[in-house]
Amino acid sequence: AILESELSKAQARQADLLAQYNNGEPEMLGPEHRNHQKYLDRIAEMKASIERNQSDIEGIQRELSRLPPPQAASASQ
Repeated sequence: AILESELSKAQARQADLLAQYNNGEPEMLGPEHRNHQKYLDRIAEMKASIERNQSDIEGIQRELSRLPPPQAASASQ
């Protein structure tokens, strides 16, 4: 149950990150209009965060696949 909770949190965070990333073209923030490098740096940080979070999701899914089936399903039979 803890892993499933962590997975859902990671998936929600991934959806949020992808929405902010906007296919590599996030909206510019105030100071980024004057300093394009800040914008590029923020895009790079966002991309790294997305990749880390995707790696976390994959790790949690691997852990879940290693677990035995839930006991509740066998108890109801």
